[in-house]
Amino acid sequence: MKFLHTTMMKTESSGILNQMYGESIAAHDSGMDYNVKIFTEDTSIASKYSKILEVYRPKKKNKISRWVEFRRAYFNWLESQQDEVDCFVLRHSLYDPLQLSFLKRVKKPVYLVHHTKEIEELRTSGLKGKILSIIETIVGNQSIQCCAGVVGVTNELIEYEKQRINDPDKKSILYSNGIFFEKNEIIDHRKPDILEMLFVASYFYEWHGLDLLIESVQKSSHQNILIHLVGEISDTDQLSIQNDPRFFYHGPLSSDAIGLIAQSCVIALGSFALYRKNVKEGSTLKVREYLSLGLPVYSGHIDIFPADFKFYKFGKLCTEDMIEYANEMMSYPKSIIQESSKKYISKLILLEKFVKELESINQ
Repeated sequence: MKFLHTTMMKTESSGILNQMYGESIAAHDSGMDYNVKIFTEDTSIASKYSKILEVYRPKKKNKISRWVEFRRAYFNWLESQQDEVDCFVLRHSLYDPLQLSFLKRVKKPVYLVHHTKEIEELRTSGLKGKILSIIETIVGNQSIQCCAGVVGVTNELIEYEKQRINDPDKKSILYSNGIFFEKNEIIDHRKPDILEMLFVASYFYEWHGLDLLIESVQKSSHQNILIHLVGEISDTDQLSIQNDPRFFYHGPLSSDAIGLIAQSCVIALGSFALYRKNVKEGSTLKVREYLSLGLPVYSGHIDIFPADFKFYKFGKLCTEDMIEYANEMMSYPKSIIQESSKKYISKLILLEKFVKELESINQ
């Protein structure tokens, strides 16, 4: 079967760009007939990504007219690909009647990919978000009913989409996030006298739970820990840690710089407050990047890893429990941690499994 995985991206989003680019490389390396394209009007994206870009330049200047023109062009382009494709995989387009129209016209099966609880997330974005959530409830639900099946990065999201349309039997596939896995040499500079931990985010939003982590550490009497914070944090959190030597704030860093810090770390930390987004499960790239560096992860949310996978620990936010886990992980070589994680985080492995499921479900 021939597959086309696409999404719209008006302006550059590094997360989407890197995910789709990694998937494209994985598809090419495995020889799968699986094409990846991003439909965009951003002409400034680095040439490195050119092979996965379909660039469109809207002619309209008015914001609403431009919104409509861009989406109409996207779905017209998709429709033009029908003869070359056996199955479409589309990132779900929010509150989009043009997507619904395309789904009603298209003659090939279409699977919609979901990365978040769309309606709940829109409702948290003020009055405009609440209005758009109503449109999404109507138009989005119809799109989900019309599509051949739903794809979710977690089981929680799959169940959420089924509940939206009250159809527990809707075809569905779990396709968790993955990274382009490179087995680089792991350098181990862990020190037994101090347990170093790594916590990374581009910006520490409230759902990362940094404030809760700070509170937990400052209630603890343990002094033999050092938590490296990488990314932007709020002024309030920065003020809270300025006199606590157990925190080291680096600010934003490159991936190479993060890799150097990881050499001395025993574990890494996931997010601890996804409940603030009404979410219990996650499939974050950050967790997968940690594991690829040979760092076990202590986290406050469920992920796709099986219960017997010892290098991802779902637990309550408790400094003593984090320290106990870090001490336990000291006995495992980082190279073993990295290799044991590969089957759960490698984009190549995950994509091959996803394509087999798509082929099976469409027979």
